[in-house]
Amino acid sequence: MSETSSAYKLLMKVALRMRLAAVGRSFYLAFLILCIAFGVTLLAVRLTGLTPGFLTPTNGTWLAFAAVPVLAGLVAVLLHRHPTLPDAARLVDRSTGAKDLYLTLSLIETSAGEYQSLVVKSAEARAASVSPERVLPFTWQKRFWHAVWLPALIGIGVIGIPQLDPFGKVAKANLVGKRHERLAEAKRATELRLEEVRRKVEEHEEHNATDDAVEELKLAFSKMLPTKRDENLKTLMSEQKDIGKLWRQLSAERLKEMLSESTMGDQQFGANEDEKLEKWMQELQQGNAGGVQKEMQDIKQALQKLAQTKDPVKRSELMQQLKERLQNLEKMAEKKLHNEELASALERALQQLELAEQNDLSQEALEAAMESLELSQAEMKELEQTLQDLKELEQALKTIQQAKKVNEKEQLDGEKTAECKSLEDYEALYAKILAESGEGDPSEKDGPGMGAPGFGKGGEAPEDDSIETDFKKEQSKSAVVAGKMLMSMQQKGEAEKGEVVRDYKTLVQTVKQGAMEALNTEQIPPGYHESIKSYFDSLEKKKEANAPK
Repeated sequence: MSETSSAYKLLMKVALRMRLAAVGRSFYLAFLILCIAFGVTLLAVRLTGLTPGFLTPTNGTWLAFAAVPVLAGLVAVLLHRHPTLPDAARLVDRSTGAKDLYLTLSLIETSAGEYQSLVVKSAEARAASVSPERVLPFTWQKRFWHAVWLPALIGIGVIGIPQLDPFGKVAKANLVGKRHERLAEAKRATELRLEEVRRKVEEHEEHNATDDAVEELKLAFSKMLPTKRDENLKTLMSEQKDIGKLWRQLSAERLKEMLSESTMGDQQFGANEDEKLEKWMQELQQGNAGGVQKEMQDIKQALQKLAQTKDPVKRSELMQQLKERLQNLEKMAEKKLHNEELASALERALQQLELAEQNDLSQEALEAAMESLELSQAEMKELEQTLQDLKELEQALKTIQQAKKVNEKEQLDGEKTAECKSLEDYEALYAKILAESGEGDPSEKDGPGMGAPGFGKGGEAPEDDSIETDFKKEQSKSAVVAGKMLMSMQQKGEAEKGEVVRDYKTLVQTVKQGAMEALNTEQIPPGYHESIKSYFDSLEKKKEANAPK
């Protein structure tokens, strides 16, 4: 039978329609079966709550229901019955009453006999009047509504069936879900902050403004000439102003107060922990965070060991030890270092370690805790860099003060600094010059006053008004007035009870405020701030204790 013959084309069209009908029937049956299965499952899940997180009102049930027709279509394509050419021939014979004419035609290549040509001619003659649509009409309309009302009923069930929880499974699953969400949010926050801190540390290593300022100061020292005292002073004042400004930009006052606090005052860490804390704080005062960094690295290794530990007893002991170590670090960061970023990172690591006690979050929470510790190390690295910069800037300001004294004696010579490499070298050089000129440590001996170091005997210091400087005559009027009033308070007569103490405290506070304003200028190096503050604090306590009641 030729593939171009009308009879063959008729059989092929009928076979195609038979296949489409088979696919349609398979899809219809699969869709109804899957809808019924989905409806039963939905009803069981909503009423029992035994499978939390599946087909609940908030987890995309509609998306799961949308997968039903897709799955039914896949089943229909893969599992439908594939019609053959003889099947199509039988259907044509039955429809036209041809008494196996087309069946014989479909099998003619496998049969023998001289009648083949007669069969082909007869089939070709009939084929022109046979319509494939009449042979196999599609009658899907009869069952169409079954594929409409059933999914519509299930849709109403998706909306209207409440989620019951008779066994408490749903509540437990919701709690676990919230923990996962909180853990994921903490990890995102850790990653963002870690990226930011790493960028700051890298930028600091590539370009450090403190190093630039110190190198510029060294260059200025090397250009000093003994005969140009006024020019030297102007240069030193300019350098002092720039370095003081940079010092304030690093929040120097806050960090200095942080590191000047007593490390053993509150006894809240235990004896051994207090000793360790004191050692760490002493290291930090020198700009070295090695002890704290080592502690954090040890905790990270302990976390890795915890992740591999299967014995519940050992795991519990190790978990408790890690909690205590993290709590001590977090307390130190908050109460001693006053570093909110570091304290936040350590607190987050502690919370994630506590979440690791949950079986469903154990591995994920431990990984998040290690990331938080990595952030804590980066925060400490940034703090260490800041402390080192502050120490160097304070050293620079003190060296400038010494250089000013040397300049007053007209001995500030840049040629003498050829062998100086560090600020300590410059400081030692200027101290040696001052010692050779008779000006040593003023506290070591009594001086005659106005001319030699030591405790002076009073008098009026000479001034040279011909020297021009950048000094601006500015005073806090409130502080001056308050100072005069303090001096005159002893001359007052009898006062009402408590009036002296009250007035005195108010005036001392005013004078103290004026002095604190002076600390913010570059004229007072950071090394002298604590002594000034201590003086006012002791003055308030002493006068308050001795004041009349």
